Amino acid sequence: MKGLPIEIEAAELERLAGSRARTVFISCTGSHMWEMDTAESDIDLVIIYIAPTRSLLRGERILPTVRQRMTAHRGEIYDTLGWEIGHLINQLIRGNVNAIWYATSPLVIMPSAVQEELSTIVRANLSRATYHSIRGMAESQIKSEGKPANDPKIAGKGYRTALRTIEFGIRLLSEGRICFSPANGEPDAEKVWEGMRRLEEAYESSPLPDRPDEDVFRDFLLRLRLEEMKGEIGGDEKRE
Repeated sequence: MKGLPIEIEAAELERLAGSRARTVFISCTGSHMWEMDTAESDIDLVIIYIAPTRSLLRGERILPTVRQRMTAHRGEIYDTLGWEIGHLINQLIRGNVNAIWYATSPLVIMPSAVQEELSTIVRANLSRATYHSIRGMAESQIKSEGKPANDPKIAGKGYRTALRTIEFGIRLLSEGRICFSPANGEPDAEKVWEGMRRLEEAYESSPLPDRPDEDVFRDFLLRLRLEEMKGEIGGDEKRE
C-alpha cells in the first residue's frame, strides 16, 4: 500500500459503483498497481461482488458488470468499475489479462479470504491462453501513444503502459509467474516493438499449458455460491 492515498471507505465504494450485491473484495489497479503513479494519477478500483444465489436460481437478471465511472472523493479522483464474481471466473478461464490483474493485484483495498484463495488459484493455473489478451492490450496501448496529439503531459504514456504489459506477459509465459514491475526509462517505438517480438517468442516457447484447469475455477465458484446461499437462508431464519 506504499504511496497509495486511499481514504475512501468500502461502503462508499459500493455506493459509487452502484452495486446492490455483496462486495467480495476491492482491488486497486492502474498506475498504482504498477508503482507508476504520479500526483495527477486517478485511483483505479475494481469492485468484485457476488449476486444473491437465490436471484440466480430464480432466473432474475444479474448484472455481470457495473459500468465504469469517475468520482471525486476527498480530493482524489476515483475511477471505479464492478465485476460479478461469476463474470470474473469466466474471464479468468478465458485468460483475460484484466481479470488476472483484478484477482492478483498486490493492492487490495478491501481484502478477504476469497480474494486470497482466488489469487492463489490464478497463480497456480497460468496458461498460454493469456497471450492473445496480453498482445491485444499492448497493441491498444501502443495505438494510444500521442492521443490527443501535442499533449506533453501524456507523451510516452502509451509506450510505457505497453512495455509494462509486454514485460508482464513475457514473465508469465516464460517463467509462469505474475510480476507487477514498472516500465523504466522512456521507451520509444523501436523498444516497444522489440518487446512485442520477445513476447511472441515467449509464447511460442512457453512451458505453460494451453488453457488453465477450468474445473478448479468452476469448483471454486460453485462452493462460493453455495456458501452465499447458506448465508441467505440463515439470514431469513433470523428475520423470522
